[in-house]
Amino acid sequence: MSLLKKLAKIILALIVAYAVARFAVVFYDSRLTGARAPYIQTLTPHSVVIRWMTEENQLGIVRFGEDPQLLSSIEMESSPTNNHTVKLDGLKPATRYYYQTGTISGFYQKSIERQWFYTHPETVQPTRIWLIGDSGKAGEIQSQVRDSALQWMQQNPLPAPAATDDDAAEKSPSPPVNVWLALGDIAYRSGSNQQFQESLFEPYAELLPNTALWPVYGNHDDRRWTYFRIFDLPENAEAGGVPSGTENYYAIDYSNIHFVILDSQASDRDKDGDMADWLRRDLAQNKKPWVIAAFHHPPYSKGSHDSDNTSDSRGRMQDMRENILPILEAGGVDLVFTGHSHMYERSHLIDCAYGDSQSFSLDNIVSGGVKNKSRQYLKPLNKKSHQGAVYVVAGSSAKVDQGSLDHPVHYVGLQEAGSVIVDVVDDKLTARFINNEGQVRDEFSITKQADYDGGYRGCAD
Repeated sequence: MSLLKKLAKIILALIVAYAVARFAVVFYDSRLTGARAPYIQTLTPHSVVIRWMTEENQLGIVRFGEDPQLLSSIEMESSPTNNHTVKLDGLKPATRYYYQTGTISGFYQKSIERQWFYTHPETVQPTRIWLIGDSGKAGEIQSQVRDSALQWMQQNPLPAPAATDDDAAEKSPSPPVNVWLALGDIAYRSGSNQQFQESLFEPYAELLPNTALWPVYGNHDDRRWTYFRIFDLPENAEAGGVPSGTENYYAIDYSNIHFVILDSQASDRDKDGDMADWLRRDLAQNKKPWVIAAFHHPPYSKGSHDSDNTSDSRGRMQDMRENILPILEAGGVDLVFTGHSHMYERSHLIDCAYGDSQSFSLDNIVSGGVKNKSRQYLKPLNKKSHQGAVYVVAGSSAKVDQGSLDHPVHYVGLQEAGSVIVDVVDDKLTARFINNEGQVRDEFSITKQADYDGGYRGCAD
């Protein structure tokens, strides 16, 4: 046998050995083992999913009710497991329920302060949205960002929901966060089960039992199989919109807002791909006046990632900008949130900017350009297609990196840690970037007016 053939066999053997070892590492790190406290998923007006983990296989049981002292309803699993999933159906909208988990051997200690949830309303209510981006590095910055945002929300509450005929709003007060979104990279560095435990379940232990987290799939989450084993996401339109047939991307309806959660990491980003086709159908049937989109890779960024660099992130930023943004803007999107770049960037109200940064011009600014220092934008209430959107990069909820922050699309660029709080009250949306010291470092609003024409006609041919 020639030396060349021997060398080829050795190289092949090394490749196979690496592949086997890599598979073993991914499989091992993706296993769900150990105990995990209860957390909620896929919260809707009439249902919720309760998840928790035990050391050994057991038959999981959940009892629940509106009175924390009388949890009279019971649901249980069909077979024993250590990774428990129990769905509660037939619930009343805009109602606070309490729950307790256990097994056929008995229930665990009751925690009224943590173990409750508030079903989504079916009427229009003031809504508070909290967005964390690239939050998967446990530590001081993550804790500061979390505590600063929660403290700000406590000190600045939303108006109380309108009372119903039976005063249900008074009996069941809305939680401080109505919709909680994570913009990907929830567990650094490789999305293993242990990293999810350390960077998600432990730091947010007070919120997860009572506030559903709606996640975006990030590139670090994609390095293991854990993400889809710990999250239950509405692939069959359980939370609104049309069925996507996958947990990679999905829709949520809350009050007068329609959310589309997209996958810029692993799904087909082609303009004629499955995700694009679903997005067109979903936005076409939407009747909600507000549309908010979220995905991981920013279409515009000069932060720790450069959206002009077609090799950065293997072209995902360019793909989303060229192929997906035209669909979103034609469908009336108002706000687009992304992470990936570990800082804060926020655009003008723009439209039809699908090229690189050098191709951007003042013609792409719908309103609120350099002359609008108030940061108060107007949009027509009764027009949707191509009336402008604001793009926000918020990837600094656990770490801050460096970048030039000079993309012409963006009105603001901050090399600071923080998160974003969005309040929607009827026809006005207000968004604020709260840094890790509790300061409001950026604020803007969008108001939709029935008598405002907008005067914009969409992209040029």
